[in-house]
Amino acid sequence: MAIALVRCGADSPGPVAPAAGTAGMGGFAGNGGAPQHDAGGAGSTAGGAAGAGPSTIEGGAGKGGQFDASGAEGGPHEGGASDASDAYVSVIGSPWGVAPSASSSRVFASWAPLMPAAGVGWVRAFDQSQPDSAIAIAKANGLELAGIFFFSDLGPLPTFPVSDLAGFRDYVATLVGKTRGQVHDWEVWNEPPNFTENKSPAAYATIVVNAYDAAKAVDPTVAIGLAAQSNHVNWLAQTLDAGAVDHFDYVTVHPYEILDLVENGWEAEYMSIVPTLRKMLADKNPSKKDAPIWFTEVGEPVSGNITADHQADTLVKAYVMGIAQGVTRIHWFEPLDGDSGPFGLIDGKGMKRPSYVALSKLVEHLGTHPRYAGWLLIDDAHYAFVFEGPTAPVMITWALPGQNATVSFGAPLLAVQPRTGATSMVDSYEMTPAPVILVGPPSSFVSLARDNMKRAFPWGGDFSNAASIAYTASAPDQGLHPLGARNIVQIAGGPALDASASASQSFTVDPNFSSYATSPLRITAVLRRSGAEAAGFNLKYEAVSGWKSTGSWYGIPGSDQWFTQSWLITDAQLVGKWGYHFAFDSDSIQNSSYVIQSVTVTKQ
Repeated sequence: MAIALVRCGADSPGPVAPAAGTAGMGGFAGNGGAPQHDAGGAGSTAGGAAGAGPSTIEGGAGKGGQFDASGAEGGPHEGGASDASDAYVSVIGSPWGVAPSASSSRVFASWAPLMPAAGVGWVRAFDQSQPDSAIAIAKANGLELAGIFFFSDLGPLPTFPVSDLAGFRDYVATLVGKTRGQVHDWEVWNEPPNFTENKSPAAYATIVVNAYDAAKAVDPTVAIGLAAQSNHVNWLAQTLDAGAVDHFDYVTVHPYEILDLVENGWEAEYMSIVPTLRKMLADKNPSKKDAPIWFTEVGEPVSGNITADHQADTLVKAYVMGIAQGVTRIHWFEPLDGDSGPFGLIDGKGMKRPSYVALSKLVEHLGTHPRYAGWLLIDDAHYAFVFEGPTAPVMITWALPGQNATVSFGAPLLAVQPRTGATSMVDSYEMTPAPVILVGPPSSFVSLARDNMKRAFPWGGDFSNAASIAYTASAPDQGLHPLGARNIVQIAGGPALDASASASQSFTVDPNFSSYATSPLRITAVLRRSGAEAAGFNLKYEAVSGWKSTGSWYGIPGSDQWFTQSWLITDAQLVGKWGYHFAFDSDSIQNSSYVIQSVTVTKQ
């Protein structure tokens, strides 16, 4: 997202917009609107087999699972607004937000009047060169503002302002003073370590502490957000180790990449974001283990194979599963198409997309302050999420990729199509991968969902207590999932996964098996070359220090037999920054002419 930056220095004129061509999620690196992503991996949708039949409902995983996806949280300032006479009362507990780009922020007045009808209560980021105007527009339309402290040293490129902390503190104090009683929430930087030359966690910790102290000195009621790109749990942990402990009130992440994988049937990985962050906070800053967690940017552009209807489906899943796992606030990027591309609820011609309708229907049927009741599985496969709606329980469900399933209710209930708002009374429903809102599900569904609230959220089973997990080309996934299209070929009379189409084959570990844990893992692969060409890779994985390589190239010996290779990883810490945890990185497709029979991950 493009954000205006304030430059340090005595002659600084104030907020400076990014130069032309610098649009992107965070504003400075010209990435054409794609989420910043600095490591490779395979990726595209892997469709499931078709299926249908009468519905059954399963409780899913066993009791007491490690991965507890429960309940929404309160906001960071439960005590309400400042006592200033013109204080703007915060919409505590409302998750419905948007995040405009820099270009959209500059035309706030054009789209702000359309937000209340969509149920939006929060806007993240505004034009800091005109705070009074932004506040007035927000007030006139019943919206709350959240801000970003984004201020850099003078120089050719932006960087954390550690060399001018006095200037940075003055910027923070002045901005908080100007907006006191009107803007209560402030993130420190936009998705660090993006958009800064200095990427040191220590430097970020320094500006977090200075921002916290300077802001609280002016207004003790403001809340300060600790931020990170994607779901960069390791970065946050390193920032806390570097001195930011107890100098924040909430945590923000931008899980674009993980949301992209939901259409592959990877809901469980998206549902693991908050539980993993909670483990990190309990480890590094126990007094903040229950700090609110916000998704201050998440979204999907309408481009390529992504239609406007698909964007609406993705929005519903993003909010439903975000709220279900306990995200306090979710800001869809963005309200209006801007300088990062066609991400908007409203397109560049001012037309409302289906995603706008979908958001309005979510708020209508879940309420301004949704109350999550629990989850259940339909036909032991398809996810459903139950909420206590304003007038009746509400269930939102969809089928796995490439599948249909019929669910029966025994009595008529209201079915709402999020894309269009169309309604009908049904006593059964043919589920597809497109979500549906069902008002008044049977009490047996609601009871089962409530019972599941504290259970491990399943992904083809519960692997909480498993000693090992595996992917085998000849069988369903057992807690280990390859990323990308699965091209299964026959080799030596049996099935194998062809890895030749991509320079890197990535894998995701079931979050109930290992998430933020540091116990040693052994990764074992059975593979062979698919031809005479040389093939091999580096094993790369998420470690305590971040994404790293084992440091040695594995050359697959030949194509005449299956070869077994094993690696002992002693510093693994799987957190799912981009939704996957390790990869066989061949550098280029010239080195990826091989096939995989199986991969196993075993706890040591």
